Amino acid sequence: MVKRWRSEAGKARLGCLLVLLVLAFAAYHGVQYFEVQFRYYQILDEVKTEALYATTLSNDEIRRRLVAKSDSLGLPLGRRQWDIRRSTVFPIEIVISASYDDSVVIQLPGYVKVFRFHFTPGARAPLF
Repeated sequence: MVKRWRSEAGKARLGCLLVLLVLAFAAYHGVQYFEVQFRYYQILDEVKTEALYATTLSNDEIRRRLVAKSDSLGLPLGRRQWDIRRSTVFPIEIVISASYDDSVVIQLPGYVKVFRFHFTPGARAPLF
């Protein structure tokens, strides 16, 4: 015969609730971290694409496209932050680079922690 524990029927244990709370907290802030990383990879992909098609585009057109993409991603990269250089000696190539900071903020009652990340999207491609 199975003996039932009437004192625990339908009650959640405090340990289980605490684990669920910690997992929800980690998932929420983990999503914020991956959003920051995903924005970096999106702008890096755009920089590599612009470097590959640099033979048909001017520096101003490349800069305009990169500023538009960074603006759509919400990144603090304006016209002056993008460095575009074409070499005139061998090897003839284009170098595109920029630098920006992004952050993830963790807030708890009475506690605020800011994690700062520094990113340098850039690409180098030959100009044939």
